[in-house]
Amino acid sequence: MDIISHALWTNLIFKELPLEQRGMAVLFGVLPDLISFSSLTIRHFVRKTLHFEAPPLATIPRYVFKLYDVTHSLVIWLAIFLVLKILGLDLVLVVFYAWGLHILLDIFTHTTAFFPTPILWPFSRFHFSGTNWSNKWFMLFNYAVLLFMYLVFYF
Repeated sequence: MDIISHALWTNLIFKELPLEQRGMAVLFGVLPDLISFSSLTIRHFVRKTLHFEAPPLATIPRYVFKLYDVTHSLVIWLAIFLVLKILGLDLVLVVFYAWGLHILLDIFTHTTAFFPTPILWPFSRFHFSGTNWSNKWFMLFNYAVLLFMYLVFYF
């Protein structure tokens, strides 16, 4: 899913949290993509080679794939969740759910062709080939549902 959709869905789902906590949840909701793709995006921006379509996979550095594996694994998320729970960091735990939400959304909005979500990494490369989030019909549907939900819950 695109980063704007992640932010909007997270804001909507965590709407009952106080504003500061909701802002942190939105940050955690987009953090997996920020960690994975920020350095690549900045590099393309500086080199004036930034583009808005999917680049060929062969041009993406290997570290981006590794970061994506780590930040989009439910196994890694669960391990961090358990550490936070054991340490009694309940406030952080609440907003950390947004990271899990990000992974769940990506499971169904990524295909095998481009950055499939490695649910069980590092134990398995298993992934689900869902609907491509950049498909124009999916994008239209996604933003229409978001618009409707925001109208219902915020206006």
